[in-house]
Amino acid sequence: MKFSVSRIASLIIVFVITGQFAFGQVKGIADTTILVKKVSILNKKLFLDFPAKAVVSPRVADIMAADPNENRETRIITEWGKMKLVLFAQELYATSGKTLLADISKEVEPDFDFVRKQLTDKDSILTVLSTPSLFDSAAQGILVNSLLVKTPDNTVCRIDAYINPEAYAVKGEFIRLTENIFASISKGTRNINLSAKEEPYKILSGGNKFLFKLPENYFVTVDEKYDFSVYKITRFKDLTDKSFSSITIYSGFHPGWFHTEYGFTDSSAVKIKGNFLQTGVDWLYFADDPSKFYLKEQMIPSDAVEKGLIFHVAMLSNKKEVMDELLKIVEEIKVIK
Repeated sequence: MKFSVSRIASLIIVFVITGQFAFGQVKGIADTTILVKKVSILNKKLFLDFPAKAVVSPRVADIMAADPNENRETRIITEWGKMKLVLFAQELYATSGKTLLADISKEVEPDFDFVRKQLTDKDSILTVLSTPSLFDSAAQGILVNSLLVKTPDNTVCRIDAYINPEAYAVKGEFIRLTENIFASISKGTRNINLSAKEEPYKILSGGNKFLFKLPENYFVTVDEKYDFSVYKITRFKDLTDKSFSSITIYSGFHPGWFHTEYGFTDSSAVKIKGNFLQTGVDWLYFADDPSKFYLKEQMIPSDAVEKGLIFHVAMLSNKKEVMDELLKIVEEIKVIK
């Protein structure tokens, strides 16, 4: 077949504009990338298939902060030259059922406009794909897809897909590729037990343990660094429930107050009598009714557990009535060998 100079020039123009020659489409990243690497998501809560060159790369923590918790987040990076795709999964501490699509469709996010569809309903896994119709092309990480996942234990996590600016010109390819990755989802081996229970967790290196008595729907995660541990007790709630509540217990030698971080002064505290580890405590209580923010905390020297050790206990919620429930959990904590 012979082409005239003008015909060749026309084909080149078509290729520049559309990315394909008139006589044959050039396959893009979504079509040529083979998903051969099964990757654990949230410490084997789920699995997804990725390209062979995908790398699990936890976020780098500050030297004074705890390392990222694999039960709480997973980050996977794949690169094509200067183009980069990052998938970031996070536990939402929420539950849902078959109404997942309807529940998420009620959400209004002014900065984004999403096209949503149910992507998967198999093997006790239900997923909803949210694809932006608006993109922040100036961001360092540009959101191109997001997957909400209801796992077999009815808890919900989210996996967001971001590209860097160098990949934005072919964002459509990454939208298709990430949908392919999301469609490969399979259930993992780790289920979250939300029944009422007692659970022990070690305290640093001294041989002692906390024994937590947890009501239904409460769950413990532990973050650790060289010389401290942070125990966070969180309540799983329905995905549509906008309340929040948590208990944080710092075990170490250099604690910091929460109330100063939230803009409260020492003089605004109300002292409330209570107990921790069968010892009397004056809890510092901070209440902001207009903002619906409530905090109760105290630092408790614990030489009996380990010399110089301090427990910083903090309870947070946006519902005043929940604070009594949190306090009951705290006051039932024991230290055992």
